[in-house]
Amino acid sequence: MDSALKQAFEISQKILVNSVKYPTILGDSYEELVDYYAEELSKYGIHTTIHQVPREYCEKVLSKQFNPEKPRYILIARLGSGEKVLQFNGHYDVVAAGGGWSTDPFNPVITDGRVYGRGTTDMKAGIAAFLATMIYFASANKEPGIMIEGAVVPDEEIGGATGTGYLVNELGSRPDFVVIAEPSGPGNIYIGHRGNVWAMIRVRGKQAHGSTPWLGENAFEKMITLADYIIKKYKPTLETRKSCLKYEDPRASSPTITLGGKLEAPGSINIVPGQVGFSIDRRLIIEEKAEQVVEELKELVSSASIELGVESEVEIVDYSNPVYVEEYHPYVNTLAQAVKETLGVEPSKTICVGGLDLKYYLSKGIPAVAYGPGEVNMAHKANEYVTLESLYNALKVYVKLVESFK
Repeated sequence: MDSALKQAFEISQKILVNSVKYPTILGDSYEELVDYYAEELSKYGIHTTIHQVPREYCEKVLSKQFNPEKPRYILIARLGSGEKVLQFNGHYDVVAAGGGWSTDPFNPVITDGRVYGRGTTDMKAGIAAFLATMIYFASANKEPGIMIEGAVVPDEEIGGATGTGYLVNELGSRPDFVVIAEPSGPGNIYIGHRGNVWAMIRVRGKQAHGSTPWLGENAFEKMITLADYIIKKYKPTLETRKSCLKYEDPRASSPTITLGGKLEAPGSINIVPGQVGFSIDRRLIIEEKAEQVVEELKELVSSASIELGVESEVEIVDYSNPVYVEEYHPYVNTLAQAVKETLGVEPSKTICVGGLDLKYYLSKGIPAVAYGPGEVNMAHKANEYVTLESLYNALKVYVKLVESFK
């Protein structure tokens, strides 16, 4: 390890540990963490700009449960010069800690080569790695032949509209290539992700007192019948559809549907429920379009309701198209070669099972992938951790990518 890289690795550890101490959940500690990142970068002469997302914009796109009144900030750091812009992207918001931790989730602990804490894997290690990459070039007096941008954004965990969405759609960010530093595994590059359609299905009956059920029509029983129809008739058809692309988990190469993640009911034992509801989480493979799936779901529920004699309605809560970049795009190949030369492995190029901020770039025709440090299966879990080896490997790959990017 050369001295400049060693120093950058030490800096990345410091940035990671310090950043985890900020409980950046739904608007909390956002300003403090962004200021910390800016202060660290300024020590090495790296220019930063902080944009506050307008409150009226937040209130327009965020529901009340996400605290839209709390300020959101985007930090953009720049280093280098040239016609080409390579942007690294990372979100600093984290999910709530939850229970089951062996340590304080916001007081990071380093032991046995691991850093424990909420947000270590998802994804403050990724941010630490690309900020340390910028510091490496600033400290080593190795002026890159391209412009490096570090975009540190909020709210990916709640859809990204006030983070990367605002950066791309409102601030007009148009880099030549983007690497989102999400935890992908050292030998894997996410070249896209599945889409989703979220809906609430509400079934109506006739409310009555629980002592005289014959005077009512039980919406809950009708709902069970409709849900059972969807499970038995629709779910098997989805399993027959197969994507032609490679997914991180082969089981994700078919569309999936999950019923009942959210339920609605009157909330009283002694009534015949007059209206109840259940959610549908429909995940899309790359070959599908969200708008078509929306219509497919509406037609399914309508025809099933007629057949079963059920009165129902469908509310579409949210939807997003699947996205991907060509596997052999020149910039994707450049990153893959950097991984191979640095780590000695030929990386897989897969579709991510979940959703990422890639959609904001790829929908605008901007080549983007996700590749970063972290333990893929530790995100959002108790005792979340990232290994120092993973952090170091990502740093090395990012440095090699900057050096070879053209």
